Amino acid sequence: MVIEAKDLSFSYPGKHVLRDISLTVERADFLGITGSTGSGKTTLAMCFNGLIPKSVKGKFSGSVSVMGADTRKSRISDLAKKVGFVFQDPDWQLFSLTVRDEVSFGLQNLGMKGIDRRVRESLRMVGLSGYEGTEPHRLSQGQKQKLCIASVLAMEPEIIILDEPTSQLDYRSSMNVYGILRKLNESGKTVIVIEHNTDLLAEYANKVLLLDGGRAARLGQAMQVLSDKRLLGRLGVKLPWVCMK
Repeated sequence: MVIEAKDLSFSYPGKHVLRDISLTVERADFLGITGSTGSGKTTLAMCFNGLIPKSVKGKFSGSVSVMGADTRKSRISDLAKKVGFVFQDPDWQLFSLTVRDEVSFGLQNLGMKGIDRRVRESLRMVGLSGYEGTEPHRLSQGQKQKLCIASVLAMEPEIIILDEPTSQLDYRSSMNVYGILRKLNESGKTVIVIEHNTDLLAEYANKVLLLDGGRAARLGQAMQVLSDKRLLGRLGVKLPWVCMK
């Protein structure tokens, strides 16, 4: 396994969000995390890369280990080499003057080697070769999302987490992003996606975690979870089209 959570609970000041979650994520899983708004999806994901409890303050109990390392005892910089995180809004993540600078920033900050190769390869993987000198703000939303993914890929992490990567994208850009994620997963990367679009999860994920009020309502094979009409209906989660037939 690459991630293991045991009895994980977390509260922001005055708000209990995660409650007694225990789960494992296996190497090369494509895990979709879904649930209604406020069910704790993003909070859970931030526990997987150490932002909680290292940077985001609150009451944390239980444990999370990433590739055998306890997140409470690991530096965020060390976890960043194992877990890449792509936020929901690309504009939160982009700040450099050029595409090349954006992708190389994390590598330089951590003193990693082979920067030119990593930048070149990660841009090729997301279809942004030739954009190295472009200012990020001139890119389309789909291209910005790909640039954020490239910045994560350049770190060569084992695990890639994305928070609603298609929420601001049109259908074509969404398919491009998920096509990239599928190729990464097929190459052996572990992919974790927070996603409201259950049609995408039904097509791409091999496992799905359904959250309900900060608890793990169900974790299992994607189609088994997503075809549970009664449970999805109770939680207000859309049944994917493929399960309506």
